Amino acid sequence: MGRGRRPLQERGERNRQRILTAAERLFAAHGYSDTSIDAVAEAVGMHQPGIYYYYPSKRALYEEVVRAAIAPLDDRVKELLTSSDPPEARLLASVEAWVDLLSERPTLAHLILHEAAKHDSNAIARILPEMGGRVQAMIEAAFHELGLEPASDDVFHYASVTTGAALFFVAAMQPLLSGRREPEVKRSMQRHKQLLLRGTRDLIQAMREERTTLARAGNE
Repeated sequence: MGRGRRPLQERGERNRQRILTAAERLFAAHGYSDTSIDAVAEAVGMHQPGIYYYYPSKRALYEEVVRAAIAPLDDRVKELLTSSDPPEARLLASVEAWVDLLSERPTLAHLILHEAAKHDSNAIARILPEMGGRVQAMIEAAFHELGLEPASDDVFHYASVTTGAALFFVAAMQPLLSGRREPEVKRSMQRHKQLLLRGTRDLIQAMREERTTLARAGNE
């Protein structure tokens, strides 16, 4: 009996993955409100009840899509920010990982921007804090190691500068490059990453200088 169950489980997992892949593409292209379960079913060659067999509602499917898209970033950033490397190297590596993931999975950028623009289902608003709280604490720890003593909104501004540029580039600027061939687009993304890393270094240096100026003012 155990042997008979395994092929069924494997087939069920394949179907679940097919649904997630198709749903991610559709949600990224059209947003939550404008994507129907019928469209997902058609994309995977199933009937609507087949989708509901695996996911009880559109919202449940969407939240699973978001979790699956974010999980690789969460795992990688935690690994980098808790490594034994110097703090600035850890911060730069986490930014690089973010850009690389968006390059490999541009649907994640579109999902985030759809959610930010419409707040369709609040899935990302529920899921990102699970990741964001952990990452914020690790970034703050790196800042402390650098002697920066971050103010309350420093991490917010840092994240906005380091992640927002890549998010917009992938989701909004890449379509403008559609006339280029794939190697050209990849080179452009690599160049963007290098510029973003340089900007991150400049931001950290500016924070250092700001703290030095404040310290001197306090001693006068």
